[in-house]
Amino acid sequence: MIPYVLAIDVGTSSLKAVVYSMDGKILASENDRYEYNSPQSGWAEMSPHLWQQAMDTCLLKLSQNSGLLAQIECIAFTGQMHTAVLLDEDFQPLQPTILWLDRRATQETVELQNAFNLPAFQLNSTYTLPKLYWMAKYLPAVIEKARHILWPKDYLRFLITGMILTDFTEPGGAGLLNWNTLDWAREQLEYIGVDPAILPKILRPEDDAGSLIPEVAEKYHMNPLARVIVGAGDVLALISGAPPVENRLNCSLGSSSMIFLPLKKGASVVDPQGRIYTYPLLFYPLLGGVSSTTGAALQWAWKNLYPDMSFHSAIQEAHAIPAGSEGCFFLPFLSGERTPFWNDSLRGSFHGLSLSHTRAHLLRAVMEGVGFSLLYIIKIFEELGIPINQIALAGGGVRTPGWSQIFADITQRPVSVYSGQETVTHGLFAYSCLALDTGNSFEESLLSTFDEPSLIYPDQSHSGLYSDLFEQYKIQADLFQ
Repeated sequence: MIPYVLAIDVGTSSLKAVVYSMDGKILASENDRYEYNSPQSGWAEMSPHLWQQAMDTCLLKLSQNSGLLAQIECIAFTGQMHTAVLLDEDFQPLQPTILWLDRRATQETVELQNAFNLPAFQLNSTYTLPKLYWMAKYLPAVIEKARHILWPKDYLRFLITGMILTDFTEPGGAGLLNWNTLDWAREQLEYIGVDPAILPKILRPEDDAGSLIPEVAEKYHMNPLARVIVGAGDVLALISGAPPVENRLNCSLGSSSMIFLPLKKGASVVDPQGRIYTYPLLFYPLLGGVSSTTGAALQWAWKNLYPDMSFHSAIQEAHAIPAGSEGCFFLPFLSGERTPFWNDSLRGSFHGLSLSHTRAHLLRAVMEGVGFSLLYIIKIFEELGIPINQIALAGGGVRTPGWSQIFADITQRPVSVYSGQETVTHGLFAYSCLALDTGNSFEESLLSTFDEPSLIYPDQSHSGLYSDLFEQYKIQADLFQ
């Protein structure tokens, strides 16, 4: 199989470089981890140089693989959204780089909502615009030095091409998109006192994004004629985590989770209460939303409850606890919550605790709490007259032993698990095939990347137990509406 596409995904906690063959199969993959800083409660920052180092590490490893990169035809990037990388006049990153999960700009979000009256999904404190407003207030010297704004995948692509570009998913996730014209909402940037001249050109994900810098091609023994395309933000996971199936809800389970139902082209569904929304910026529209702390909640629980034990050993201990955690349940709102509450001030909490509960009960309760949050969203679909008959799970969270079974048992729906597979980079492969004019449609190229999923069926003996516990969960969660 001939190497064909190099896809690079810069995530919140790691960077991954994946090589696809022409038929959509993965030939090689490298991963490098990093950590962000939290100088104050609710803050999250990282130096873009760490992403650069991680990319360098992964590409050097791939370059040692029998001329693999010398045969690459196309290079594409994706990654975490909302995280703005500000560059000075010398194209150097300005500090701090505030990550998407940072919640310092809650007051600025309220001010901007009052000024522009945008739907919650178009403006949230995780988005770029409120964070820039906070910086304009409290770090004006940084804003004054800014000459360009990019997002993580755009910054890494700039490092290998020298081109300043982005795609339309990034403005959408920044609070800076005019959703009617699909162009920059410059007036929103002007409102916070930032010069719109810093905004890059918007192109489509499959458009050309410049040529490889010769020194880059030489360093990594890479095909110097490989095409570099614009790519898209990791919202791609909405369509590349699992194939679209009617009435099947796709959940990309990562640090946060994207939970969306594929709709027919041109379709749109409006939730009168604004809890879920139609997302129109990809190849077909999707209905759903984002849960802020799902995998992140499980990591938090493990690190704090089990500092003396490996992750998998801790999970095994949690599975020894009976379903329902003996009446203990957890609200996974550790960093506010987006869908369906759109409330930055929400916080996580355990309920039903007793002297008999142990740390294993708490860890299982966190796993179940994420399942209850998914069921809560499913109930909203049902209120809107949209049946959800099954669930597709993808993303790093599905590798947590037994978690998919908990999702099946709580929702009482069969779960198709796309485990051990790529999610967001599937979409990059499909966009690359469009750019290279292979003759296949985007959908055909995307479908070629999927293996058969494993199927998990719900244990009906847990139906009553989880139904009763969910009602208690819902009572507590509804207090936040």
